[in-house]
Amino acid sequence: MPTRRTADIRLAVSVRADPAEVYRALTSARELCAWWLDRAETDARNMGRWRMAWGTPARGEARGLFVDLEPERKVAFMEDDGTRPKGWPPLTTFFLEKKGRATEVTVVAAGFSSPKPLAAARGRWEDCLAKLKLYLETGRARKAETLALSAK
Repeated sequence: MPTRRTADIRLAVSVRADPAEVYRALTSARELCAWWLDRAETDARNMGRWRMAWGTPARGEARGLFVDLEPERKVAFMEDDGTRPKGWPPLTTFFLEKKGRATEVTVVAAGFSSPKPLAAARGRWEDCLAKLKLYLETGRARKAETLALSAK
């Protein structure tokens, strides 16, 4: 029986911020709306529900559960099938590791079954990390633009 090959995304960025600030920016609805989303609801506890929206409903909405929260260390969430783009794996995890005066933020999304959703997801997570870095390091937000990890 042939094995099914999948691909993973693993992206990392160093953010000049404390792990507690990064964790809060990834789990607080108020913080998420300050730098990334237009609307959000979060129940930041294990098995707590979340809902995130970007612009109009046609632009995007996602919902799901936080499945593994470790303050200052990890944020893992599952997206509901009803809002998850086709071909995207349901689990995404952010790992936070203090390194000197910065926090290394690594996002992992594993199990993409084809190249098209993999490329779209890579762009989504690069944009997310770039916006998170910009917000936590400067207090500025550029939600309407797509940013690259090298953007300031």
